[in-house]
Amino acid sequence: MSDIDRRVTEDRVAPVTEDGGWSALAEGWAARWGGVSAPARQALITACAIGPGTRVLDVGCGSGEFLAELAAAGARAIGVDSASAMVAIAALRGDAREADAAALPFEDDSFDVVTAVTVLHLTDDLDHAVLECARVLRPGGLLGIAEWDDTGRSDLAVIEQALEAAPAPAGSPHPSPLDLALDAAGFRQVSQGEVEVRVRAADAGDLATTVLLGEDEATIGELCGIIGTAAEPFRRVDGSYELTNTFRWRVVSRG
Repeated sequence: MSDIDRRVTEDRVAPVTEDGGWSALAEGWAARWGGVSAPARQALITACAIGPGTRVLDVGCGSGEFLAELAAAGARAIGVDSASAMVAIAALRGDAREADAAALPFEDDSFDVVTAVTVLHLTDDLDHAVLECARVLRPGGLLGIAEWDDTGRSDLAVIEQALEAAPAPAGSPHPSPLDLALDAAGFRQVSQGEVEVRVRAADAGDLATTVLLGEDEATIGELCGIIGTAAEPFRRVDGSYELTNTFRWRVVSRG
């Protein structure tokens, strides 16, 4: 999830429901953002050696694209999400259940791998969410995490700046809240890497609708010109757009 999309979701979409507004955005999210993180998801499948029979829990499964990919790899996968409308879409692709990341409805040591793609930064209680991931993992089990790169290496950043949002944050040498939560839960680093993901749009209007997911048509129309101008370096000959962004992934092991 991009910084732009997170800001739109948290600050501009009303009303905010108990699931943070995600149910209201479910269909639009599935259509416009659900496939974007596919390269990062495939990287986690490889890095976690997920294959036939691997017991996998996908936390924050959203519209369920990863559930389908895990099933294709032969895994026994379950997805959880706090947004009921997301779960309804995800259930078309696999075993999806409504649950909070900080209160997972599973016994201890239930899974070989837990995955979390663009979700941990959205949790209300990061520490408890990470502890829950550790609890449901078997000893030696793996937690695979993928998030948008936070060092500003994103073509979408030019649109964010054009909309007068805060500049993309620079990298920090200090441990992030996620680093601290993982350390406190006893996880140890196994591997990490980066992959490129691409956001594509047919034209400026389509790009504006994607970036401003959840906004009304009047607002999208008002900001479409600003977005199109900012994204001009990424416009192709046929008038479509392709913006390249970076995902960072890591795999940690329960001690």
